[in-house]
Amino acid sequence: MEPKLKIENLHVVYDTKEGEVQAVDGLSLELNEKEVIGIAGETGSGKTTLALSILRILPTNGRIVGGKIYFDGADLLSLPEEELLKIRQAKISLIIQQSGKALHPMFESGWQVAEAIYWHEDATPEELSRRVSKIFDNVWLGKENVFKFPEEMSMGMRQRALIALAISTNPELIIADEPFKGLDVIIQRQIIEILKGIKLKYKPTMLLMSHNINALGEIAHKLAIMYAGQIFEVAEKDEIFQNPKHPYTKGLIGAIPSLKRLKRRLISMPGNLPSMINPPKGCRFWPRCPYAKEICKREAT
Repeated sequence: MEPKLKIENLHVVYDTKEGEVQAVDGLSLELNEKEVIGIAGETGSGKTTLALSILRILPTNGRIVGGKIYFDGADLLSLPEEELLKIRQAKISLIIQQSGKALHPMFESGWQVAEAIYWHEDATPEELSRRVSKIFDNVWLGKENVFKFPEEMSMGMRQRALIALAISTNPELIIADEPFKGLDVIIQRQIIEILKGIKLKYKPTMLLMSHNINALGEIAHKLAIMYAGQIFEVAEKDEIFQNPKHPYTKGLIGAIPSLKRLKRRLISMPGNLPSMINPPKGCRFWPRCPYAKEICKREAT
């Protein structure tokens, strides 16, 4: 069966005063229909760039310089803008990091969800009201928040309103970029449960991106480990947690606090992400890797 989303050897760069930043470098990934994959990686690893590249909405200094992105067999990178816009509007939804900027400050949150539904299908005011109330219930907002403006809502409520907007058109693919970022642990738990509910109720294909591998593991079928613009490892989530292959993955797993392993010492990874203007040759992780060998400096393993 053809993958719902297929990314082949994607290369994305940003032009800066310091030089050309290789934000995504030779990335390949496949998602089957109704599959949920979580991409785990540190801030700056290229997750947001990947999300924006799929929809072709990179900032002006960003360029896709190689690769293919297929959605239902159509290459999104070669489609005319008009055809791509139809796919963006009806089939793919993006939940961005900054919920405060994604929602229009001058319109009620429920009105924004209703407008999205209205532009996709012919619905009466009564039907729109019913649909919006149901969607708000599905994201734990409740009917009492339908008429609130974004500034009247907490960060967690705005994030839920943004998720409501994303599911309003019943998209086939949902991309969520750091949906837990900046939220306290209680609200993070709510967002996890909401996304799990969407996974079961709407059954979309989902690509979730976060530095929080634990949260991703609660929702996703598979996990992909991303570092310095590359995917190091992709496997079923249980395989990633129980038998990680790459040293970077082992470091991520080892840094997770666990009540089951109170006596186990947490692992910390020294150093920072490498410069993406002049990234290291071979494995991108070798300058930080406790197991690095000479071959790692020449070949990505």
